[in-house]
Amino acid sequence: MPFLSPRLPGEVVFEGLDLLDKPLVLAVNHDKSRERTGLTTAVLMQCFGYKHVKTGREIWVPSRYVTDFASIPALARGLIPSYGRHAIAAVLHDWLYSIGEPGQREAADTVFNDALKDLEVDDLKRGVMHRSVRIGGAGGYNRAAQDWPKRTFMDWITGEWLDAPWPREAFFGQGDPAVLQQIKSRPPENCSP
Repeated sequence: MPFLSPRLPGEVVFEGLDLLDKPLVLAVNHDKSRERTGLTTAVLMQCFGYKHVKTGREIWVPSRYVTDFASIPALARGLIPSYGRHAIAAVLHDWLYSIGEPGQREAADTVFNDALKDLEVDDLKRGVMHRSVRIGGAGGYNRAAQDWPKRTFMDWITGEWLDAPWPREAFFGQGDPAVLQQIKSRPPENCSP
């Protein structure tokens, strides 16, 4: 599976070097003031990565990132909950939408679809989720520049919104190697800015 986890120096890893073999840990916000567009949010407490096999691109999501998981349209919620096996792909997709690289929305949706497939989400659910983001995701994607500075990162202990530690342009294309190295060179529980 192409989901990645940073490794501590000297950590012994067997077959599957760097694969995400640890649980994804998030802090769920219970306060309405911490919602995003009316949806409950969670704060990523550890970073993780994803290697998109088709393009070779590595995407790293830093800790303290705020996600609302899968924004499932009301009509499809009976079929697909906001949280499930697809959750880590939803966090990855939220991250790509938070970056909102101009002209790359379709690529973000393709990465989401491929990540769902890697997670063995069944074809029907995957198809509904992918079509939903293709049809209804433009608003969220286009809000990236507006939301990035103040509504993308949060201190999971205090619940306070944090200023973005990097410009979102640092994640355009393959991403700024120095920023990505900064994110993935820290242990999973401390790979925050």
